[in-house]
Amino acid sequence: MAVAASPSYLDDLAAIARRWLEALLRRSARASAAVEGVPRSRYAVAAADVVRILDGTRPAAAPTDGDHGWAALVGQPGPLAALGRGLGLDDLELRIVAAAMAPEIDVELERAYAYAWDDFTRKRPDVGFLVDLLGGDDPDRRAAVRAALAPEGRLRQLRVVLVGAPVDVDGTPPARRVCRLADRIIGYLYGHDGADGVLDGVAALAEPAGLDELVAPAAVVAIGRRSLGSAGARALIYGPAGIGKTLLVRALASEQGRPVLRVDLAELVRNPDKLDERMARIAREAGLRGAVTLGHGAGALTELAPGLAERLAAALRKIPGPVVVTAHGRPPWLSPAIPELVEVELPAPGLRDRIELWQRSLARVDAAAMASDDDVRAIAARFALGGAAIRRAAERAVGQARLRGDAHLGLAELGESARLMLQHRLGTVARRIEPGFTWADLVLPDDTRDTIREVVAFAKHRAALLEEWGWSRKLPYGRGVSAIMAGPPGTGKTMVAQLLARELGYDLYLIELAQVVNKYVGETEKNLARVFDEAENSHAILFFDEADALFAKRTEVKSSNDRYANLEVNYLLQRMETYNGVTLLATNLEQGIDEAFKRRVRFTIQFELPEPPVREALWRSMFPPETRVAADVPWGRLAARYEMAGGYIKKAALRAAARAMERGADATITAADLELAAQLEYREMGRIG
Repeated sequence: MAVAASPSYLDDLAAIARRWLEALLRRSARASAAVEGVPRSRYAVAAADVVRILDGTRPAAAPTDGDHGWAALVGQPGPLAALGRGLGLDDLELRIVAAAMAPEIDVELERAYAYAWDDFTRKRPDVGFLVDLLGGDDPDRRAAVRAALAPEGRLRQLRVVLVGAPVDVDGTPPARRVCRLADRIIGYLYGHDGADGVLDGVAALAEPAGLDELVAPAAVVAIGRRSLGSAGARALIYGPAGIGKTLLVRALASEQGRPVLRVDLAELVRNPDKLDERMARIAREAGLRGAVTLGHGAGALTELAPGLAERLAAALRKIPGPVVVTAHGRPPWLSPAIPELVEVELPAPGLRDRIELWQRSLARVDAAAMASDDDVRAIAARFALGGAAIRRAAERAVGQARLRGDAHLGLAELGESARLMLQHRLGTVARRIEPGFTWADLVLPDDTRDTIREVVAFAKHRAALLEEWGWSRKLPYGRGVSAIMAGPPGTGKTMVAQLLARELGYDLYLIELAQVVNKYVGETEKNLARVFDEAENSHAILFFDEADALFAKRTEVKSSNDRYANLEVNYLLQRMETYNGVTLLATNLEQGIDEAFKRRVRFTIQFELPEPPVREALWRSMFPPETRVAADVPWGRLAARYEMAGGYIKKAALRAAARAMERGADATITAADLELAAQLEYREMGRIG
């Protein structure tokens, strides 16, 4: 943060530089010769001018003792003292900054400097001049000035002083290399607060935040507070996306009165050639502002080029002030490179925390009364979102409701907004199915319907069972909702999958074997990993059709193919056990599924071929209200004669409808249409009616 610089403050700085220069000239035999009228070069400044500059323009209030005036200058609030605190500069380094700044303040002083180095065409001091000016005749002091201006010194590492050769000069000795303050430092000493344009797209100040916005375990907040309390703190905060890692840092920094400099680590390493320069400027900016540096995107840096991780970690260690890195997990390269790193895990918010986040988020947009407590609880249980996603979902749902003129937010509206907050790419490895069926469409025996209702109830109340009724202690793993749907083709398995998705408010994704199974060793596991990884982010239902082909029984190992096939099954077992979402396995051959899968699946829904009464109900339920059907259709006879599952009955019904429409849009489906359609369908099934 910039500190205002008064005109008198800048005058005092220039006056001190005059005293240092006066002492230098008095020590210089060449200066004495010039004062006696012997010019040193055609580019020399006249001695009379130097006397006038050093004596005639001295402010009346300027201190005559350079060191006394210096102590007074750095002891008062001002940009120079703030610069020293922010960047950790010592007294000598601050003197170098002041000496380099003086000609920026006073043009006359620039001419006096030019006299000392015997060349008015050069506007900036070089290393040798600063060594003479501040080191005097003391060898140790002169060596210290040289060390402070060395490439590994703080002044150059933090891009406070830029050292280079004169224009078009090669092989310049170190003592002749020109020194100038970085523009950002000059502006800071003038009291300006401009940002470094080189950092655009890489680093930016984050908005302050209050602790009242934060919902996090008290122990985590306490650890974070202690971690940020030390200037040299280095911490990693990791946890799932969107749970408030950045908010935690912003809130704790605001509590300490510090800004947060947010740095995109992934963008930084995208151009390794610029990494060192950008990190040096980030370190400088953090120090000038007294900021907490927040590095995000570390989780994406899994495969860094050799040496790049070490360079990045070394640069993070050099940043003044606290540094916090956030990531979804623990980047393997980070802890070994930063031994002092404190690791803090921020867990995903539990059910109670999510309820509180929804309530707070709705209250923030003056909509606390728009949603019922039951609906808020239900949406918090249904979607395990983090704080940021909940805030965005609440704002969107309320905004949409107000556009419609609604004063009430229902579970459906909240669910729609919550689903939009889920960021995933499951569509690249699975096919989304739009749920289209309700309980009214379901024609199944009562015991099958009861099992389906049990699945729905468990899925809806799972979060409360685990967190409020203590079942998390009994279920350290295998907390997901899984069901095998077993039965002949056409008995309603896909329909039930759609019904479950509709009832639970989740998206339904069909996992097709062709997109998963690969003949090359290890590729199937990679594809399955992508499926489950993306599903964790999607809150979607995974629907494995023809599951017996993928979840097949392990076999005795007689060849390498058997061994690799068993590895695939073992991997599936592992992922199924750790997956916390909803998984549905549909199969026509339940006996073909490995017993280990069956033990781990929570529910089994049996689908039998329907008996005649159920088949009759299926025939009657197939036709939409807009379709005209003859009143004399012998439903019972169709059901008794053709032993078909619901899927085949639907195909026959559609066939009959198409045949009737061929007669005209106002036609009626007759008994003959249905009889013929049933016969054709039965024949295609390989049956004779």
